[in-house]
Amino acid sequence: MYRREVREQALVLFEYGFKYGAVSSKLGIGQGVARAWQDLYEACGKEALLDMGSTHRSYAYETKLEAVRRLEAGESPRQVMAGLHIASRSVLARWRAAWKQGGDDALRAKPREA
Repeated sequence: MYRREVREQALVLFEYGFKYGAVSSKLGIGQGVARAWQDLYEACGKEALLDMGSTHRSYAYETKLEAVRRLEAGESPRQVMAGLHIASRSVLARWRAAWKQGGDDALRAKPREA
């Protein structure tokens, strides 16, 4: 996990219109990290990027279902993230895989064990 200062520098670059490839080069971070940060920034805003890792996000069943339906209809993961304010591309992939294996009910919250 990168320090907040590095994410702040990335944020400034994103706000100036730089894309993840340029941010990766300028800050010496991996392109995958820079792409994930750009996705998060575009989907959820600057606060989400700056506060990442400090909170766990949870999503309603309806949001998960809508996300999967949009993906299945051909929307890109980035479009779905931005439209539904979803913080992670990997979350979308997990929901889609679960849905393909178990249908709509696979997206419902599982009861936590004590």
